[in-house]
Amino acid sequence: MKRIPPPLCSIPLLSGLCAVAFQLLTAATAPGEEEPKPAIPELQLISPGVYQIGKLRVDKNLLTVTIPATLNMEEGNLEYLLVSRKGSTHESLLVSDVEPSQLHFAMLLLGAKGAGILTPAPGDAPPGQINAEYLKHAPRLKGDSVSITAKWTQKGETKSVPVEDWLLGTNTNKPPARGPWTYTGSMFSNDVFLAQSEGCFVALIINPSALINNPRKDNDNDQVWVPRKKVIPPRDTPVDLVFKLEPAKNP
Repeated sequence: MKRIPPPLCSIPLLSGLCAVAFQLLTAATAPGEEEPKPAIPELQLISPGVYQIGKLRVDKNLLTVTIPATLNMEEGNLEYLLVSRKGSTHESLLVSDVEPSQLHFAMLLLGAKGAGILTPAPGDAPPGQINAEYLKHAPRLKGDSVSITAKWTQKGETKSVPVEDWLLGTNTNKPPARGPWTYTGSMFSNDVFLAQSEGCFVALIINPSALINNPRKDNDNDQVWVPRKKVIPPRDTPVDLVFKLEPAKNP
């Protein structure tokens, strides 16, 4: 295993991303907060185009990022598919020890651009608790298409499904349609990177703070989504989530 020591800035491909990672981590919390910033993880070259960044694995050949997570809920209303340990764990299907800023760094490495200039202005940051009133007027979010696959081991057998199969819409009693999610890339407000500050990876309802948003119908209803109990593994099951950046379609 070939190890690339930090700060990686001597590598042309990664030098600019190192600066981005530093900016994300130093902007993780609001001014005046004492919470320590997460360290920039060491990057290791596993094989050509494949990197290990802390607990993440980035494959530039397949345009994928794989992170470890844990099944967090078996029942109850969901607003998030995935949060960090300091996120809204009481309403998220999965949790991860990985930092949102690390996933963002990895997605930038793959070439994701997020919403760019379409990101809401700093003054348009969502409230701390998304509510029905906010969802009525929430901005339409755009970005890169990504697929999300869940992989886990159950009774010695390795299983893999599109993560949409683990969700259920209570208004239809069906899982949502399979297909891409929208990598919006979160946003800054008062020099704070909101995905990191709020521990928000993937939102089921419209949330500009999240790195990834749900583009499907009913993403403006916080009372619709629940775990699909018949198919999800037991709570606390370790899960690998694979995020694949889908190539942009020609206009």
